[in-house]
Amino acid sequence: MGDFLQGTVLPLFMRFVNTRGVRAIKDGMMFTMPLIIVGAVYLLLFQLPIESAANFITSLGIVPYLSHGYTSTFQIIAMVCAVGVGYTWAKNDGWEPLSAGVISLAVFLILIPDYVGAVITTADGETAIAAADSISAAQAAATDGAIASQVSGLNKTWLAGQGMIGAIVAGLLSGLVYSIFMQKDIRIKMPEGVPDGVAAAFTGLIPAATICTGAVVVYGICMGVAGVTPIELIYRFIQTPLQGVGDSLPGVILFETLIPLLWFFGVHGATVVGSVAQPIALMNQADNARIFQEGVNAGLSRDAAIAAIGQNGGHIFTEAFQNCFQAISGSGITIGLVVYMAFMAKSAQMKQVGKLGLGCGIFNINEPVLFGTPIVLNPKLLVPFVAAPLVCNIGAYVLTDIGFIPYTMGVTVPWTTPPILSGLLAIGWQGAAWQAIALVASFFIYLPFAKSVDNDYLAQEQAAEA
Repeated sequence: MGDFLQGTVLPLFMRFVNTRGVRAIKDGMMFTMPLIIVGAVYLLLFQLPIESAANFITSLGIVPYLSHGYTSTFQIIAMVCAVGVGYTWAKNDGWEPLSAGVISLAVFLILIPDYVGAVITTADGETAIAAADSISAAQAAATDGAIASQVSGLNKTWLAGQGMIGAIVAGLLSGLVYSIFMQKDIRIKMPEGVPDGVAAAFTGLIPAATICTGAVVVYGICMGVAGVTPIELIYRFIQTPLQGVGDSLPGVILFETLIPLLWFFGVHGATVVGSVAQPIALMNQADNARIFQEGVNAGLSRDAAIAAIGQNGGHIFTEAFQNCFQAISGSGITIGLVVYMAFMAKSAQMKQVGKLGLGCGIFNINEPVLFGTPIVLNPKLLVPFVAAPLVCNIGAYVLTDIGFIPYTMGVTVPWTTPPILSGLLAIGWQGAAWQAIALVASFFIYLPFAKSVDNDYLAQEQAAEA
């Protein structure tokens, strides 16, 4: 089995992970992380789970500003993703990357529908903007006796989760075509002495014109044939099925099995699986945040807005779900093993590794344990290494599905946030409680296997002394 996986399966995995497209997606999406974390902080501050603290924030009069900061950071992650993917593709190919990133942004904006509405002024002089899906609908939005004018603008609906796959497609295609133009030397060359910024702008002119024109043609064909924009077609036929698969219990089980299994053979499982799972988790997270925000805007209380997530197509598998239940104490939820090694082990090797791994494990870093115990290529620890995260994540999924654990509302925390604290901040006391149960359960899952390995090491040490 080991020879088959290492000789056949793992090379295929690594070939996939190291393709230009996957690398561009994985590294390009990292550009969104600062905005996601900052936006989550804004969201947490104006929707604190403690009523007295929430009332205090409200009394300061800063909730509208926090809400504006949230929508201006977290709710534009698809747009930033488009820039990041195109930028990273060009950078990895060795070309000036900023032009590719800017072109990717333009292509993404070409693919999305405009926001269309009507400015309506009533007889008593009050003015409002009525949203509509088309200009004709905007005209019809004017009530009798009202004066209406058309307005259009950037449609924020597609700038976050709903537009994520479209943004990735825009970034990949723009980065690919831009790199081809550079490789074929199809560009305007400026004479020596021209400032680098000016030269770079002219270098990207021909690929920008070609790529953007191609996007406009695609937009026109989609509107003419299907009556919808390209990004709406991508959302309907690609993104929605992907989110459905990733958000299902079998999808969660698959992710949580592959991560420790790959780690067992020495491959960074979180990186490999994350290249597929993270975009889905981010899309789901943004959808949940949008539904929650709509509930708050409609006047719902915090708890009612969270409950509305599950009732309006919300998702269980999100970025916050991953960080709170997948990575606690590191891949494989090894804290149970670390506690045994640090405080109960008889062999010197396991004691030492346990002490080294305890501090790291609190912040969800467990490479010292993976390679120091070792868990990698140690068949005696494979079963608990796979079973512990499966128990934790299946339990979290089921408890969310039945309503005990609330759906994540858009608040996420860095993956290095200690367990229990991360669950409390991102989900609430229910998430923290399940994390605590999972940590305790991991100890008992690892216990018999850890004892067996400990006895082996003790016997080896005693033999060496003799």
